[in-house]
Amino acid sequence: MNATNALIFAAFGSLMEIAPRAFPSLFPQCGADQYSCSALWLFVMGATQITIGLGFLALNNLAPFAMAIIARTRAQVGSRLPLPAPRGISIR
Repeated sequence: MNATNALIFAAFGSLMEIAPRAFPSLFPQCGADQYSCSALWLFVMGATQITIGLGFLALNNLAPFAMAIIARTRAQVGSRLPLPAPRGISIR
C-alpha cells in the first residue's frame, strides 16, 4: 500500500459511513431496534477502512517525521543533559 491507496481507502470508508445518512430510503428500517442491518454493516466497514487508511498514513509519514525531529533535538542538546555544577556537602 502507498499513500495514494491509503487516502482512497479512507475516502471510500468515509463514503460508506455517509451513504446511509445521505440516502435513507435505500436502507429500510427493520428488526426490533428499527435500524437497518446493511447501514450498520456499512458503518462498521467504513470505520475499519478509515482506521486502516489513516493508520498506514500515520505510520508511514508521521512516525519518521517525529523520529527526525527527536534526532535533531538530541543532536542540538547533545547526548547528555546539562546539569548544574556539583556542590560540596559540609558536615556540621
